[in-house]
Amino acid sequence: MNRRGFIQISSVALLPILLGIFPRSSGNKKRYSISVKSNRSFGHLLRKLSAEKPVRERTTDYVIVGGGIAGLAAATQLSGKDFLLFEADDRLGGSSACDYWKDTVFATGAHYELAYPETFGSEVIDLLTKMEVIRFNDYSKLYEFVDEQYVIKGSSLEQCFVKGEAIDEVLSGVEGLKEFKEILSEFKGKMLLPTRLIDNEYHYLNSISFKDFLSEKMNLSQELERRISYQMLDDWGGKCDQVSALAGIHYYVCRPYDEKDVPLFSPPNGNSYFLEKMIGYTNAFEAFEVNSLVRSIKEVSDGVELEVINSSREVELVKAKKVVYAGQKHALKYILKSEANLFENSYAPWLVLNFVCRKGIDFNKWQNDVVTENLEFMGFVSSKPQKTRSAEFDVFTAYYCLEEIDRERLVAIEKEPSPFVEATIQLIEKETGTTITDHLEHVNIKLMGHAMPIPKPGYLSFSDVPSYASNIIFAGVDTGRLPLFYEACDSGIQAGRSVLEDLNVDDYES
Repeated sequence: MNRRGFIQISSVALLPILLGIFPRSSGNKKRYSISVKSNRSFGHLLRKLSAEKPVRERTTDYVIVGGGIAGLAAATQLSGKDFLLFEADDRLGGSSACDYWKDTVFATGAHYELAYPETFGSEVIDLLTKMEVIRFNDYSKLYEFVDEQYVIKGSSLEQCFVKGEAIDEVLSGVEGLKEFKEILSEFKGKMLLPTRLIDNEYHYLNSISFKDFLSEKMNLSQELERRISYQMLDDWGGKCDQVSALAGIHYYVCRPYDEKDVPLFSPPNGNSYFLEKMIGYTNAFEAFEVNSLVRSIKEVSDGVELEVINSSREVELVKAKKVVYAGQKHALKYILKSEANLFENSYAPWLVLNFVCRKGIDFNKWQNDVVTENLEFMGFVSSKPQKTRSAEFDVFTAYYCLEEIDRERLVAIEKEPSPFVEATIQLIEKETGTTITDHLEHVNIKLMGHAMPIPKPGYLSFSDVPSYASNIIFAGVDTGRLPLFYEACDSGIQAGRSVLEDLNVDDYES
């Protein structure tokens, strides 16, 4: 039977089954609740209202499409101006959003940041400093986080499970590790953020795969490649032979990890923390409109016209001078057809499962990597080492990264999540030797069909702001940037400034 034939047997519980974990009937009488969230309905809504005419018209100076980090960063540059931001989801955040169950908050996507070297780009540093998120530490020479209560203690940072055995970290004890580190050492201090600042001397690394780069310099063992691939999937959505050498090298040497302790910042609401800071900084709460799906964008003689499906499921015509498009670029084929071919990205599908449990489970490390044979399960994060608001519950957030061809499996999980949840619980219990079922109260599932662009060879653009139409500026990590907070934030800042500069508005945030 071929691979596709096998996949079709049971796409719901398939991922854990491939790891040798099979759903079993639970004797526990008390059942947990499950909620599932995805944006798959957006396509249905577009089709349903495709023939509806606008019922009203609005005018503003600027429009931002997309309420993730890039969109909000663009909004910080338009503070005090007449603008609107449209987000199709029911909340701001995109892949950095958070959710709640009772009094417990948890991240449903990106969930941490690391302190920044002083060599990183000044625009993001300046914004985060103004928002009182970071401050410079003269001793460490790093920009560190003001809210120190959300910094994870080094002793609680991580552990890794490989075939049921706990080790310190993913690469611990693997053959070839010393040589691997020596190869990467020549690039220390050269892999900057944002990536547009990386010197031309290193751009050749964007043209070859990380595996090919390493194989030319060392005898890359199968186990080292597998462990590296796990880490590449965790940050970049692709394996060692799929991502570029620049992306791979950047992962390991963009910060001085082997020279000093680099503080890791992980609030209970994840990177939604930064979104809240940006929203407060703009002081334009009425400008942010959720449940608002942009149906079309077109240039006209005096600016741009957008058709927006609002929260009442009516179509509005919005006229503006300029647009910052910070939404996912794969949607351009529906929204802005003339520009769709500008971004031919590959996206990694992700699943995030938040297990809300009564206190009493002993996962005392923040990051709990689980290296399995097929590398689709990315382990889980424990809220126990975090400064949390809940006195009753801990949250263990598990992640899966799928291959692009397996995106349709998300549909099956959305329709029937229980077998997949049960199988994931058993996977965690088997790999860690710790029971969570008896404490489990609720499971929140977030399905993201296009969670992050995969930085394959040739993907990185190294450009400031892609603006292929005179009144439409693009922002977001899927404009040829690494899928990182810093890249998204810088992209939004650059786009916001570009909009104002093009209109000769010289009082943007600086």
